Amino acid sequence: MTVMMDLQEKDTKLPDFIKDLEVILSSHTVLVNAKENLHILFNATPYGCEKNYPVAVVHEKKRIKEESALDYFQENYLLDEEGYSYEEYPLSDLLNLSLNVPKYIQNVSYMLSTDKKVPEPSFFNKRKGDFWKKLKSVEGLEAVIDFSSLSPQTSECETEETLRAIIRKRKEVHQLKKIAFIWIVEINGKNQNISTVMKHYFEEEVMIVENGSKNYYIGWSTPLQSINMRYFVCPPQDGQ
Repeated sequence: MTVMMDLQEKDTKLPDFIKDLEVILSSHTVLVNAKENLHILFNATPYGCEKNYPVAVVHEKKRIKEESALDYFQENYLLDEEGYSYEEYPLSDLLNLSLNVPKYIQNVSYMLSTDKKVPEPSFFNKRKGDFWKKLKSVEGLEAVIDFSSLSPQTSECETEETLRAIIRKRKEVHQLKKIAFIWIVEINGKNQNISTVMKHYFEEEVMIVENGSKNYYIGWSTPLQSINMRYFVCPPQDGQ
């Protein structure tokens, strides 16, 4: 009875988006690539989910080093008369930036919104010389989802390096610190090293979802800001 009550209590503490994610990842057909189609799988939930959601664009002309990239910006009127990027772009322009000059736009794997309509991004820079214009507001946004694929042989240190690189990148966009962060690792098989790293960074906010031969390791933090980066599973060697 005590075990049953503990499980029920833990379930009630799960955010609704994690409960939905557990159902999605455990029940989707093996013919569907969850990593590529998570936004479609989320259609059955109250949330909106957009793939490759933009969170930053290059701030000014002088930061664009390749002539071909600069030509693309100028020929498509993506910079103002003074050579600065705009605070807002049509979604079609953002998609084309991702396809044609991906070095000058930052996207997250998926963005989850509080309702079906995913807010369109707008951008701003704090200082004149900033490299990036970053996401201006997270109003209406619920969580950033990053999705990785690792192998049964991936080591603790490799797993940690992958996760820390993602977290650092997301925390650079300061508004994202205010909302939830979810990391999903898809693996064909099992890997205890992934569980170890998940527990180190997400503590009790972890879950493993099985679907056939695949396992999905899920860690989350509400908000992203709460993830402690001061301690390592694999401490850096001297001089690194």
